[in-house]
Amino acid sequence: MQEILVNEHNIQDRLDIFLKETLNITRNNASKLIKNYQISINNTIIQKASYELKTNDIVRIAEIQIPQKNEETKLEIEILYEDSDILVINKPINLIVHKAHEHDMQNSVVNWLIQNNIQTSSIGDSYRHGIIHRLDKTTSGAMVIAKNNESYMALKEQLQQRTMGRFYLCMIDNPLKENITIQSNIMRHPKNRLKYINAKSGKEAKSAFYKISSKDNNELICAKLFTGRTHQIRVHLAKINRHIIGDYFYGYKGEYDNRILLHSHTLYLTHPRTSENLRFYAPIPKDMLEYIQRFTDFGGKDENFEEYLYDFMHRFYSGI
Repeated sequence: MQEILVNEHNIQDRLDIFLKETLNITRNNASKLIKNYQISINNTIIQKASYELKTNDIVRIAEIQIPQKNEETKLEIEILYEDSDILVINKPINLIVHKAHEHDMQNSVVNWLIQNNIQTSSIGDSYRHGIIHRLDKTTSGAMVIAKNNESYMALKEQLQQRTMGRFYLCMIDNPLKENITIQSNIMRHPKNRLKYINAKSGKEAKSAFYKISSKDNNELICAKLFTGRTHQIRVHLAKINRHIIGDYFYGYKGEYDNRILLHSHTLYLTHPRTSENLRFYAPIPKDMLEYIQRFTDFGGKDENFEEYLYDFMHRFYSGI
């Protein structure tokens, strides 16, 4: 019997998310534990995934084999571009960029770099391996890695000067009334260390959201970040009572629990050696593409839908 005390550092809004994050398992496996009568709270069996935990609750997990992510598992990551200076990849969902601490057993982008003997910058913390910017574990899409120290310094400066950036695509549960820019400081939640909130005492954060296509209560939007705070898109959308489909952590109340439909679709930067302005597109994951096709006005274009959406977004970005 495994026992976990809920405190201000590990409390989650929902039981299934708490189990997912605390045990390092998938949300689907967390739901199975609950459905199989293997979770009790304060000596009472709980079968409700949305059960809201409270500080000092005692969560007990029946002795089982919990599927763990194997650090030695061979990863497959799509390379969008590579030369002697930079590497641009399409990060899959449910993959962290680098470990949070030495004993973290999750697989990561850094593991993949090491497995494939990819040369990276040696600047910064030893576990970062040329990482310029991060994507959340649940976010897929384009990110750049520096392969030498000169590229690392040049790209870091671009990031600070905001001449390098990304366009994100996401599906939300309530259409925007109009395109909107949100400037609201963000800080870590005082009671939940994994969550962030809008707060005057936080760090400056600015996001722009653009309407693309909607149907019923779903809308495909584009997000452009002017700062790079953790969970920035999710926190700013929550401020205006919008939520990314699947993002229960920040208030989504629907029934889509496969994952969060957020994708870093386009990355733009200046090449650190040639000074060429570059733009890279990360193909939209199949499940998200299918959702867009089904729940937006793009839905009737079955033939070559991905190519159609690619062309549309290329024109759309040019107009922002």
